[in-house]
Amino acid sequence: MATAKQPRDAAGAAIPVLRFRGGSAQKLTSITSSTAQRSGIFGTGTQVITVTATTPMYFRTGDSSVTAEATDHYIPSGVPLDMALGTDISSTVDYHTHISVIAVSDTGTVYISERE
Repeated sequence: MATAKQPRDAAGAAIPVLRFRGGSAQKLTSITSSTAQRSGIFGTGTQVITVTATTPMYFRTGDSSVTAEATDHYIPSGVPLDMALGTDISSTVDYHTHISVIAVSDTGTVYISERE
């Protein structure tokens, strides 16, 4: 069996990297500051999502009813942000299946990549 090689930091410690899931990218378009948008459900086995926005956004992760508000976490424009969805993908309480976003001011687009 082949041994997986991970990238290493300056101290030689392994940096764990999750692969992008094929066919699991999502794109939320025309997001405004007046109405939040929610992603589709993340695929089984997704542990982390990478989110990039074309304009500043606020976000919240959660279940199928999650709705972002202007008091939630901030995503700057053009900066990919990795976020874990929970520690136990078999738990509906501790594992988040959706993300909701709302624009800070300008209308924008959010790109979501699932990782496993």
